[in-house]
Amino acid sequence: MIDDENIDGLEKKYREIVDNLYRELLLRPADKIGLDYFTALLMNKTTTIEDVRKLVLDSEEVKNIQSFSHYSVQYWNDLDEVEHYMNKLCTGDPKVNWMMDTKKRFKQYLPFGEVLVVGCGNGWVERELSDLEIGLHFDAFDISEEYIQIAKKEKGDRPINYFVADINNMENIENKKYDAVINYAILHHAVEIEYAIKKIANVLKPNGLMFNLEYVGPARNQYTDEHVSIMKEVMSRIPERLQSKYPLRPPIENFRVEPTEAIHSDLVRSTFEKYFDIVYQRDLNGGIAYQILWNNVKGFMDKFDTEAYSALKMLLETDNDLTQSKRVPVLFWYGVGRPKLETND
Repeated sequence: MIDDENIDGLEKKYREIVDNLYRELLLRPADKIGLDYFTALLMNKTTTIEDVRKLVLDSEEVKNIQSFSHYSVQYWNDLDEVEHYMNKLCTGDPKVNWMMDTKKRFKQYLPFGEVLVVGCGNGWVERELSDLEIGLHFDAFDISEEYIQIAKKEKGDRPINYFVADINNMENIENKKYDAVINYAILHHAVEIEYAIKKIANVLKPNGLMFNLEYVGPARNQYTDEHVSIMKEVMSRIPERLQSKYPLRPPIENFRVEPTEAIHSDLVRSTFEKYFDIVYQRDLNGGIAYQILWNNVKGFMDKFDTEAYSALKMLLETDNDLTQSKRVPVLFWYGVGRPKLETND
């Protein structure tokens, strides 16, 4: 027979086990209801620890977390039609992207002497910019040591210097050093969004330029009920096999997987305009097509699938129409700016 002291110790042990399972699988501490329920089952020996693990793994919350990644291998602009759509919005020519457009639109500045790429990932952005001879020398950083090592291996003999740093803490980056700064979808990860943009303004030379291609939609992709209803209605017009299997408004708990994803995306443009004068900008839309195609591009890849091609064409046309009529918000933006004089001073 187990005495009260041992029961208390055993209960404490089971509560710790349940809490650890929640932290491992749900990326959060156990809530009181779940903690009490599973601890009671274990105390009464009506289930095992492995059974508790299976029950948690089978929950909808875990399934949402496991399926969630904004860094999946399926980007909406992996589709040629989407890339052409965004190019036309950005540069006026479906076949000319923002990098190629820089050579013509900003030719009086080229080549930039010193270029900083923030949040460089595997380094593809600066490699392409270097190959286009847009810059003479590049500094590039990322918070991930793994990405930096990949970028170093891929750079070849290009004039690129890599280092590990955080967009939220760029203390060791020299002020007034750079002729250009490139941000490709990193600012929406900045927890310290105001600090990051102000610091970037300061590391630029007075006539330097910052280039942004960014997600600027609602923080955490928490679209309004009206916006979600519009997306659902548009999605209902395409064949069921092509419809997204994911919620069109991601559950907020999913962002525990990537806690900085779109954390302050809704502040990117307004904060940028606080510290920069806009030189050139274009809305890249996305209010309909982006979320429907998020992790859902495979069915649209077949060039000979006329049904899928027609559906994609309709999605992009509707995306543009509803953005122009302001029924859905702009989710992506391309903007180039020069530091305001008072900021750079």
